Amino acid sequence: MNSVTSKIIAIVSGVMLAVSAVSGIVTFATGEYIDWLLIWTYILVFGAFFVIIVMSLIGMLSSKKSALTLLGVLALAAVIIFGAHAFASDTLPTFFGVEDYNLTLSVAKWVDTSLYVTYLLFGLAIAGLGFTAVRAAVE
Repeated sequence: MNSVTSKIIAIVSGVMLAVSAVSGIVTFATGEYIDWLLIWTYILVFGAFFVIIVMSLIGMLSSKKSALTLLGVLALAAVIIFGAHAFASDTLPTFFGVEDYNLTLSVAKWVDTSLYVTYLLFGLAIAGLGFTAVRAAVE
């Protein structure tokens, strides 16, 4: 990356951080504007997702090894998500106030899927930390 690109990224990141901080403080202080804060959060998440995809594609086009690595990671992610979806239950939860959420069987299944994926990734992160600690102690 050249210095102009780095400066633009730094400025955009600073502006997004400032907007996020002000939004969070105003929402916390007043108890209002929660909807706007959620919309801003969605914008940040989708923006980050878009940037990750674009940067991955740029990296993929730079070399054949990068392309194969990216395809392997995407294949692994697909296996994890579809595997979790296969194990997910599509029964509606039963708790006080569940009727207020207008849940469908499909939404309940995807919520279950996302929970399984989160648990699996958390477990892999803990295992990775343990592996790194053991490897560092051995070396």
